[in-house]
Amino acid sequence: MDRMILGVTGNIASGKSETARLLQQKGCALVDADAVAHELYGYDRGLVQQLAAEFGRDVVWSNGTLNRGKLGSLVFGRPEAMAALNRIVHPVLIGAIRDRIRSAMRIMNRVVLDAALIVELGFATEVDHLVLVSASVKVRLARLMERSGLTEDEAMRRIDSQIPEESKLQHADFVIKNETTKEYLQEQVDALWEELLLRERGEADSNPLA
Repeated sequence: MDRMILGVTGNIASGKSETARLLQQKGCALVDADAVAHELYGYDRGLVQQLAAEFGRDVVWSNGTLNRGKLGSLVFGRPEAMAALNRIVHPVLIGAIRDRIRSAMRIMNRVVLDAALIVELGFATEVDHLVLVSASVKVRLARLMERSGLTEDEAMRRIDSQIPEESKLQHADFVIKNETTKEYLQEQVDALWEELLLRERGEADSNPLA
């Protein structure tokens, strides 16, 4: 397969990260945007200080790193606060993701970018194929409450803080439905990978996952 950047996106608790890990097992280097952001919050003190200036010193731990839980409680469900967060973080995050992809491409010719905000960050035009992992709000709500111990109201605030799935669908080259079993998710990832191989050989007639 030629050099390829495969973007995997989806709203919270859709299963996008599990999908990205399955694609990693196919032979892709994995760039996890959330992990990149977490690292930034740990070492980029200038970024953390900007966030503290905007949201208060309570969002910073005593060791100078970001208290992500506190910050999340201040921005989820509050559009103006979320917009302020994005204004501060996104430019730095975009640069860090680009650097990470370039580094990965020096080692492997296939990279999968796991990022909930591919569309919002403007990265949809920087990947060769965009995969949207889809699940209903009902399913995502149950998953989020179970895995994070959130109340229904807290979980819905996180779900409502993201743009609707339909807004991402128009940018997607492939859609994977993830509402049932891990086995079914694996089957769809296998089918997606075969489709990509066919496209490389110029043999694909249609997109079975779109």
